[in-house]
Amino acid sequence: MIKYILTGNKADCCGCKACEQICAHHTLSLQEDEEGFLYPVLDESVCVNCGLCEKVCPMSYGEELLHENGKILAAQNKDGKDLSTSSSGGGFVAIAKEILNLGGVVYGAAFEDGPVLCHQRVTTVDDLEKLKGSKYLQSDVRDTYKQVKADLLDNRYVYFVGTPCQIAGLRLFLRKDYEKLLTSDLVCHGTPSNKIFNIVVDHIGQKVKGKLKNYSFRDKRVRGWSCSSSSSWEKGGREVSLIYSKDMEAYFNAFISGELMRMSCYSCPYARFERCGDITLADYWGVRQNHPNFPKIGKGVSLLIINSTKGKALLDRIADKFHLEPISKEVAVTSNDNLVRPSVLKPGRKNSYQLIMSDYNQFIDKYYEGNYLKNKIRVYIEYYIRKYPFLFSVISFLKKKTS
Repeated sequence: MIKYILTGNKADCCGCKACEQICAHHTLSLQEDEEGFLYPVLDESVCVNCGLCEKVCPMSYGEELLHENGKILAAQNKDGKDLSTSSSGGGFVAIAKEILNLGGVVYGAAFEDGPVLCHQRVTTVDDLEKLKGSKYLQSDVRDTYKQVKADLLDNRYVYFVGTPCQIAGLRLFLRKDYEKLLTSDLVCHGTPSNKIFNIVVDHIGQKVKGKLKNYSFRDKRVRGWSCSSSSSWEKGGREVSLIYSKDMEAYFNAFISGELMRMSCYSCPYARFERCGDITLADYWGVRQNHPNFPKIGKGVSLLIINSTKGKALLDRIADKFHLEPISKEVAVTSNDNLVRPSVLKPGRKNSYQLIMSDYNQFIDKYYEGNYLKNKIRVYIEYYIRKYPFLFSVISFLKKKTS
């Protein structure tokens, strides 16, 4: 039996749903707790004690899945459009397009029905757009492990992207390696719940008096390669854009602080340099210090870690799609702390969820930083300069004239 059922300790479950999907008797179902995280509930009346649920649990097994690292690379997609619409350097989209070109399918996290994040199956380049970008909450993988197995048995190439525990859960669920399966794990800071994100979205919706159409945690149109968000809302039959929100700034700060994570994130067995995915994806935040001559740094640079023979073969095929430069292990760690250790459990985590659900304004006051009006003006100025580049030229000209 899986460890969580035996202990009741929430740190023993990552919510990957491998146990639910492997059980032919539907003994286990993952249900939402008070914080919005999914945990397995056992129906003892139909359990036959086969032990499969335990064998596919990435919190108990997974050591044998870990790869020793190969090359570590700074990477930037040469396709300008793909680069501009990606969170960092466009590493994911180049890999995904190659799989689609081979007649394969791609699985990744995307919003559905507004702010509900779940893993989805994509077969076209157009649909790939919704999988782009970082999402700072936990995705529900639903029954995608079963779908992946069906695709592989149908002899199709499959590319699956997710958090390390989701990748480990998939590989344990499959119970063997498949030549046509390629996986990418993310350098993960941890995952808040969808419920907590929905509370924030609801409050923003009340302020703008609209219904959420789209949310981007990392929109380069706002401040370039950064962590600036944007959203669009349906309001009175028209679409309204929001490029700065006090609520979402507070949410992001709470996320970065590490005080919104699932309890298993604080003891994650996959926050280490040995990885379970074929290719690890991350931002290369240290590029300015360590590779100052890298082209177009302001447009975003990915960090890729090639962990397997399959990952190397795939990247070799698409190497001409990137600007690539090697990175040392030491440099990679300096810009991605979660490559070697999980996020730290802080005292504030104990009350973070209670606070946002019972006293929302106090939550905002706790996590929002700086002067709201000044911050908003600064973001909007930078946004319009990016949107209308000639403004920058005019401002520069006027400064010279008046100096």
